[in-house]
Amino acid sequence: MKHIFLLFFLIANFVALTAQNAPASSPDRGKESYEEIEKLDQGSNLERKQYKEISEKNRERIVNGLKLLTIISANFGEEVPESKTAQETLRKDYQIALRYYYRNAYILSGKSVQKVEKDLTEMLSKFAKVYDAKVQTLLSDCADAITETEQTQLIGDSQESGKPPQGNFVDISEAAHKLKIAYFQLNLALEMVRDNRPYEALIHYRISKDYGIKILMDLKGTEADKKAISDKFAKDLADNRNLISGQAAPAK
Repeated sequence: MKHIFLLFFLIANFVALTAQNAPASSPDRGKESYEEIEKLDQGSNLERKQYKEISEKNRERIVNGLKLLTIISANFGEEVPESKTAQETLRKDYQIALRYYYRNAYILSGKSVQKVEKDLTEMLSKFAKVYDAKVQTLLSDCADAITETEQTQLIGDSQESGKPPQGNFVDISEAAHKLKIAYFQLNLALEMVRDNRPYEALIHYRISKDYGIKILMDLKGTEADKKAISDKFAKDLADNRNLISGQAAPAK
């Protein structure tokens, strides 16, 4: 009889653990009956308090992260093909976490929030790698463009010694100063990546990218050439402003 009772107890615990560890994206999670919620949301008062704080503390960060993911996946999703599916899954998982939170199932809510934040961080990290490659190439191009412009103007000055500069003179010092700022932002982004903070890294990558594009435009002498640069980086310029390329900026 004792063996039968022990077997029943083990099976019941296994079922409870299985339900608690079910995929967060299951559409019925968070809609369980109150009796089921009570069984699943087991823990001490201290645990409930801790997980409640986790749910409340991380909500704004997750919302901002999901918004960022929505924009960058719309702009550069083809470079991280799984981002569209992951984005939808994360939204559903966060919705489930909120269901538990509003039903005062704080342990379930807190654990769900932790999973969402972990998965969101992983996805943003993949985009951080994409941005890093873009920025590294862009800033290298800027350095080359500054050098070429400087050399061209030096040759022109030597040939026209004593005469005022001909054509459109470009102030190299200003472009060089902007490039230093761009590389400083890139270094900050790399620090954030090492600290596993891809959200902050992406912000710094955007700032660095914006400076790089401005440098290339500043080095062009005609408005037509400047527009060509602007058109080439139209998607990046929109993304730098936290906008989806091709969509109008919201009215203020």
